[in-house]
Amino acid sequence: MTCLTKFFLAAMLTFALACAPAHAAQVKALGVILESQDGRLGATSASAGSTVFAGDILNTESDGAIKVRIGQTTYELLGDTTAVFYPGQVSPIAELRRGTIVVSNNSPSETFQIYASDVLIVADQARPIQGQVSLKSPCELVVSSQEGLMDVVAGSEKKTVDHDHAYRVVPEHSVDATREAISPEDPDYHKNHTHGGCAAPIAQHGMTAPVMAANSHFALLAAGVAGAVTVILIHQALESPDRP
Repeated sequence: MTCLTKFFLAAMLTFALACAPAHAAQVKALGVILESQDGRLGATSASAGSTVFAGDILNTESDGAIKVRIGQTTYELLGDTTAVFYPGQVSPIAELRRGTIVVSNNSPSETFQIYASDVLIVADQARPIQGQVSLKSPCELVVSSQEGLMDVVAGSEKKTVDHDHAYRVVPEHSVDATREAISPEDPDYHKNHTHGGCAAPIAQHGMTAPVMAANSHFALLAAGVAGAVTVILIHQALESPDRP
């Protein structure tokens, strides 16, 4: 074997070893789909037992639903919902792009983060937690807690959503036209979509009840609106129509 051939083979081996960790990180399984009806995982139909990888896009039809487990957290995507999941540096991340997601966690050692438009929702330390995030539009969310506490950050303002309470939230900026699956923790995340201010769109849609407090991103909705009917509805939706 000539010296040139040895050098070439050594160079190829070095390159392969250098690329291996990045490739392994890209294909590492993140979670699993537990139940699905009229749901899609990327370009294919989602089914129970399907593996979810970092950056996979999950969609549901208007009457569909998907239940997925990521780490110790269970997420339920209701009808007409799009979400993407990432591992995160501290905890798993769910990026809600459209629709409604129900989240539950009973693990004292693992938390979760949900990004919706320009708003961050983080699990508090108390367990169990069961909550819901609905992205009404890029400039309006409703965050509710059926059990436990969730911290919501919009701009420089932070609120804690207590159990059986809900807040209507106006982001400081909207997040529109997201193109690729890039983690919100990635430095290039905000290059992946367009932004807009939310003051004008909210005024145009007449967000007057409840009235948003001056300079606040939050409006407290009536206590009790975070009833525990969502879980019942999704289980009914996931049942087979042939079931008696």
